[in-house]
Amino acid sequence: MVIDWSRIESLVDMNEPEDLVWLKEMIVSLNENMPVRIQSLREKMEKRDQKELQSELHQIKGVAANFGLALLSQIVIKAEADAKAGNIDLSISESEKIPAAWEKTKSELDARFSS
Repeated sequence: MVIDWSRIESLVDMNEPEDLVWLKEMIVSLNENMPVRIQSLREKMEKRDQKELQSELHQIKGVAANFGLALLSQIVIKAEADAKAGNIDLSISESEKIPAAWEKTKSELDARFSS
């Protein structure tokens, strides 16, 4: 599962137009901010700094959990755990999957929320 739609739908009353407008705005914000996060993640991966990498992964994990981004969340949880355990190589290897997972996620979000 790429997206847990029940999580997204739990954020708002799907029958309320104002709630749907707010949700679409949140999805637009997510679409704008995630590429920035991914670029920051790439920089942290290049620096190979455990704390910085772990911190960036933690931020992405929070976003993924809040929006029910299941595939992304699964990858980030593992990458963060590897970083926390000091396994930088494993963390980076897992983190390299994040951009593709985000693109897949973005495609699903765009299909549902584009207008």
